[in-house]
Amino acid sequence: MRHHFLLSVATGIVACALAAPATAGETILYAEEGAWVDVADLPPPTESQGEPIRLIETQVRMEDGVVSAYGDVAFALDSSEMMDAMSTISTQWMPDKGDLTIHRVELVRDGKVIDLLANGAQFEVLRREERLEQRIIDGALTATLTVPGAQLGDILRYSFTTTSDEQVLEDGMEYVNAVPAEPIPVAKGRMVLSWPADAQVRWATTRVDAPIAQATRDGYEYVTITLPAAEVTAIPDDAPTRFRLPPAIRASTFESYAEISSVIAPFFATQGTIEPGGPLAEKVAEIARQTSDPLEQAALATQFVQDEVSYLMNGLDGGNYIPQSPAETWDARTGDCKAKSLLLLAMLRELGITADAVLVHSQIGDAVPELLPALGNFDHMIVLAQIGGEPYWLDGTNSGLRISNIVEVPRFRYALPVRPGGADLREMTMRPQAIPDEAVVLRIDQSAGIDLPAIYEITMEFSGASARGYQALSLIEDADQKEDTLYRTVSAVLGDHQLAESSVAFDVSSGIATIAARGLIGSPWDDGDARLELDVPFQSADSFSFEVDRSRPEIADIPVTVRGPVYYRRNIEWLLPEDGGEFRLLGATGINEVIGGTRLVSSTSLDPAKLQIAEEVQSLEWEVPASALPDIRRETLRMKRSLPRLRASREAKRRWEYAGAERSRLGPIADVYDMLVADAESDETGAYLYRFEFRYNTGDFAGALEDASAAIARDASADNYLRRASAAWQLDDLEQALADYEAAADIDPDYTLHTIRLETLALLGRTDEAVALVDENAFLFEDPKNEAMSRSYVLGFAGLADEGLDGLRDELAIEPDDAGLLNSLCWDSGIFDRVTEETLDVCTRAVEQANNSAGAIDSRALALYRLGRYEEALRDLDVVLAREPGQHASRYLRAAVKGALGREAEAREDLSVARHAAPGAAKLYEAWGLLEN
Repeated sequence: MRHHFLLSVATGIVACALAAPATAGETILYAEEGAWVDVADLPPPTESQGEPIRLIETQVRMEDGVVSAYGDVAFALDSSEMMDAMSTISTQWMPDKGDLTIHRVELVRDGKVIDLLANGAQFEVLRREERLEQRIIDGALTATLTVPGAQLGDILRYSFTTTSDEQVLEDGMEYVNAVPAEPIPVAKGRMVLSWPADAQVRWATTRVDAPIAQATRDGYEYVTITLPAAEVTAIPDDAPTRFRLPPAIRASTFESYAEISSVIAPFFATQGTIEPGGPLAEKVAEIARQTSDPLEQAALATQFVQDEVSYLMNGLDGGNYIPQSPAETWDARTGDCKAKSLLLLAMLRELGITADAVLVHSQIGDAVPELLPALGNFDHMIVLAQIGGEPYWLDGTNSGLRISNIVEVPRFRYALPVRPGGADLREMTMRPQAIPDEAVVLRIDQSAGIDLPAIYEITMEFSGASARGYQALSLIEDADQKEDTLYRTVSAVLGDHQLAESSVAFDVSSGIATIAARGLIGSPWDDGDARLELDVPFQSADSFSFEVDRSRPEIADIPVTVRGPVYYRRNIEWLLPEDGGEFRLLGATGINEVIGGTRLVSSTSLDPAKLQIAEEVQSLEWEVPASALPDIRRETLRMKRSLPRLRASREAKRRWEYAGAERSRLGPIADVYDMLVADAESDETGAYLYRFEFRYNTGDFAGALEDASAAIARDASADNYLRRASAAWQLDDLEQALADYEAAADIDPDYTLHTIRLETLALLGRTDEAVALVDENAFLFEDPKNEAMSRSYVLGFAGLADEGLDGLRDELAIEPDDAGLLNSLCWDSGIFDRVTEETLDVCTRAVEQANNSAGAIDSRALALYRLGRYEEALRDLDVVLAREPGQHASRYLRAAVKGALGREAEAREDLSVARHAAPGAAKLYEAWGLLEN
């Protein structure tokens, strides 16, 4: 585990830097500290107890072009965790730039110093290319030492110095390092930066709140920071990076960015780098023959560098600062950002296009103008081409650039052109993208019915860098890997879905990747409040959000980063049933506005059986001021509430109504489910369970039983047994249902007293067993009232209804307003024919306590029926089924009520729907005397 991060010296660019080789060694040196070092004493053991970092010292001397960084750290090994963490110590250095000198490794025990180096401990040298997977070879060496003889309670102290001489900077020097801040547990520490008093060194801190002293002594200037610094103010992640920089100190001998530009320029001269008649010259000539348009030439040259030269950052022998030549890059077919940029720059200039290499920072670009000028403020290089008076930012290490998207501006914010005479920072002004990063065409087919799963067909086109990954995907032969990736891609638009068919293709000439997929999604319609409504999902505008917090005074004025640059286009076609009645379009039919630096455009139309939405989302700004947030919030809320939604009529067919010839409409959906089952692996259950749900909900209980059995064969879980039990119950196979309920209870005891298990026992004439089951498993009830409700129900089946109802009344005496108890007393009195006028009062209280729930109103309707008040019962049932049309038990009861009123035809209609949707319940209503056998 590394702990030297607190002393890290970031004097160069990690991933793609510019440096020259220096005299140095790969051998670790062992010596005393330099005379310029002020060695600190450890704090007394009684001071700042509980702070495991007893000492942290960083002292830096900048002199004669060399930056020497001394580190001295001490850790209290006061816990087993700290012992484990510090069992190995390590530090890194760049051998092509300087040396590593170890000064001490000590254990302090009971006030005595144990010198581990004197006792023979030696560091090992490792070359760890830890970022090789990112194709980065930085050349760093790591010195490691397994600490011998450490004991709990010791203090481990070690110190070292690294030197760095960046010859590319000539005599210039620069230094940057993080400043440890609370809550880092430091007992004592300093950061000391020094240089000759006559040297032109400038320094600055970023977000450092700590005592800082500057003094001149013995001909040197010293800046001292007492550690740890105060904890920095928490800044939201949506703030620009310049506000979120960690506490740091920087020092540099550069007076301006223009000076850096001129110093680096000689390494990026292109004259003579492309050999006449050589392969690169021939490639340039080929591009010139293809087109005379300089913009097209620039696009072709960039595509060539992106596609034909793979990325490899080689930092060995000064390589993380000095670029290899274009010829070397082409020979190796590899190069880092510098090498690729130099190759592209040479090609563009050969084509007569004005261009410069430019330095950028890939992560904190917006902060660069505010930082002390230093080469270390950049970590990437691209090319700036001037064509037709417009700037074009060309990144040879990226991918997917074509003439169609060459106008795109990467989010680096500021760039430093590299020119012999020097150049100042240049802002990379946002420019709207010309083509979408992602274009989606989505077709949702609910023509069979809005209450059913929908067949989707989607085509997704990706351009630019995001398309490149799909090029590789299109070529792999691993079908499972390909399908998994495509499923995740489609899920980004649809969420959960069942993927039946998919494909991916990549067109090299356009740089566009195309994904096509087909499958199923669950119906997204909402039937709350007795109205079927669709808040049309999958709209890009619906995902637009500006949930930004600037409530704290210290962050109130900080701008907000706008996501981007992005450009999305989406076209949605939603097919509706032609015989589903009239659909009503709610919300705005058109949106065209800019909110929070983002352009939002949407156009909606509704034909009788088809909804169409075309939309675009495009970022226009890098950031927006905090002062704009109130308006942005209001505009966002207004826009979202105006997004299109649909309302269906009451004529819309529901899933339980597909009987007889109507079932043919289910065929296309069933075919997709069959395809999913056929493609399922031998141990998968998902496809069977999805088809089970579809079949069960549309009245195909025999098919549902088959699917549940197939699922059990692969996964004999309690839930799968419950699924098969439910299907068997609907098919009137009570023995099978009971066996499956018992199997589920054996796996999960919580299912022991499943209501339908108790009902099944009762219908099989085994009421004594049902009563005994409740008695023997009373421990499963966490609340006595739940036990009373189950007991009342089974006692009623056993002919002991009065005893059960008395138990409910006893519980009501304790909790008189409990909605569940009131409803159970009302319902059980109704099904077992014990209703009185007093019962009706209980039923009305149940309705009131349950906030007019459909279940409580249904129970009251049964009580009214028993009292012969049929019209009132019918009114209640009409309310229930208007509110909950899928509550099929109420249809059975309404059929009985209508029969009592002599409305036989209407009764038969209700009974027909109920017997198709929930045939299992008929047995109960017959047992209760509410239906004829």
